[in-house]
Amino acid sequence: MSSDSFSPDVRINARLSGDDAARFQELLESSGLSASDLLRAALREYHAAHVRLSRDPLALLAGFIGSGKGPEDLSVRYKDYLSESLENKIPPSVQEPRGTYG
Repeated sequence: MSSDSFSPDVRINARLSGDDAARFQELLESSGLSASDLLRAALREYHAAHVRLSRDPLALLAGFIGSGKGPEDLSVRYKDYLSESLENKIPPSVQEPRGTYG
């Protein structure tokens, strides 16, 4: 929707029948909201569930990219660093190769 077509108020005239009318009436009674407030709340919930934000994915990650601490070559040598870390944590008896049986 462009800003040229924006109207601060929109009047809605809707006809609900059958199950939809019953659901609407049930929500009116249980929530204590006016019909207009109930429709506003339903519209906001529907909008949040169905409309994607049009933000740049890179902008969403901007605060995280490059913010970590560690070796500069971690993205290339991560397996080496993981192996070294595990060697330091695992007791030597577990690291020794097993003998052959038979």
